[in-house]
Amino acid sequence: MFRSIRFKLTIWHTLIVFLTFLFVSLIIYQYLERTLLKSFDQTLTNEAGWITARIERYYDRMEDEKNVREDIFEHAAYFPVKEYVEIWDSSKNVFYQSPNLAFEDTLANYSRLRNDQKFYITTVTNFRNHDIRIMVQRAGKSIVFVAMPVENINEPLKQVLNILGWLGPIVVLISLGGGYLLARRSFSKIHQVIDTAKRINADRLYDRIPDQNSKDEIGEIISTFNEMISRLDVSFQQMKQFSADASHELKTPLAVLRSQLENAMHSKSTINDLHDTIARCLDETLRMSNIVDNLLLLAKSDAGQDIIRKHQINLTELVAQTHEESILLASQRSISVSLKNLDNALVVGDGERLRQMLLNLIDNAIKYNNEGGNIEIGLWKENDKAKIVINDNGIGIPSEDIGRIFDRFYRVDKARSRDMGGVGLGLAISKAIVEAHSGFIYVRSTHKKGTEFTVIIPISPV
Repeated sequence: MFRSIRFKLTIWHTLIVFLTFLFVSLIIYQYLERTLLKSFDQTLTNEAGWITARIERYYDRMEDEKNVREDIFEHAAYFPVKEYVEIWDSSKNVFYQSPNLAFEDTLANYSRLRNDQKFYITTVTNFRNHDIRIMVQRAGKSIVFVAMPVENINEPLKQVLNILGWLGPIVVLISLGGGYLLARRSFSKIHQVIDTAKRINADRLYDRIPDQNSKDEIGEIISTFNEMISRLDVSFQQMKQFSADASHELKTPLAVLRSQLENAMHSKSTINDLHDTIARCLDETLRMSNIVDNLLLLAKSDAGQDIIRKHQINLTELVAQTHEESILLASQRSISVSLKNLDNALVVGDGERLRQMLLNLIDNAIKYNNEGGNIEIGLWKENDKAKIVINDNGIGIPSEDIGRIFDRFYRVDKARSRDMGGVGLGLAISKAIVEAHSGFIYVRSTHKKGTEFTVIIPISPV
């Protein structure tokens, strides 16, 4: 439990909320403290100002000292906050002193008023076992001392600290509960992922995690996980189909080999008959070898391994040479092959693999063409790309088969392909070769009218 992410998230959530609460509480306390102190000092200033004005009026009007003392006493008596008042005359004698200061040290003992100052304010500690805030101000020839206990500030601050002290544990408990519920709700979806992952195997790739269309990170994980399962499902289906097709393709030549060899062993064959049997076995062996080589090539491509050796290739010469070879191949079916365009282009790649790719496409155009049909080959240089186009006026490809022609062992016209020795790997290999050269291949076809393959390969910088 204590090692679970849910527990850690709950603790972190609580810690962050509590630290935020402490930070906010500190700001509130300091703000309240400054505000109260400012208000307190303003009260002291107002009191000192009133007393100073009364003393100055006394000097201006030459009033009786007794009247002045009575006014100050009455004012202090009606003032709602306890205060200490002391006034010194120009001779540094006590002119007036509050009754609550009669048996105490005078406030003048705490004065630090310089000759160049008119007033100042400070805090005095341990005055009658408590702290006071004292203000000293000049009033003509006299000096006025006004002080008030700081308890007027401390009491509200203590009450605020008590409130915050009670709120602290409450905030911790609420954040613990809220963090636990939040983590539990979030990780309930994670448990769905875990349960689904435990159930999935090669036979249950149809399982999916229920997606509640949530847009948060958990929803994104679920969507990604479901997409991964879909890709695995497709890959497993392709592997099953690939294994079945490969077994079928290898089964036929193996059966032929076995039949030929058994006949040779149990029959009274002549030397010529044995020679023919060996020749047929050799043909089937070459056929199997070709299938295995192609499968290995595709397996390397799937694994991300290099299937080409890179060096600079004159693509113009390669296309021209392939065109000459294709004329011989197509002549057996009275199909004409023309070279429509031939621009100069250099590419970085494997000449043998590029030749294999071109012959595969041309061979495909011959197989699916009609007797006496036409094939056109062209090479164009467009910006930094070389474009090779091979089109024919053959039987074309049905629209429902266009998306699968590059699949392994997939043949549009299975009867025609098998009769001509095709196994359905040529286009898959061609695509792998083109992609290994950082290019791409696509096809356009109209059923019963013809097919056009286009190969795009980056040109090598000179």
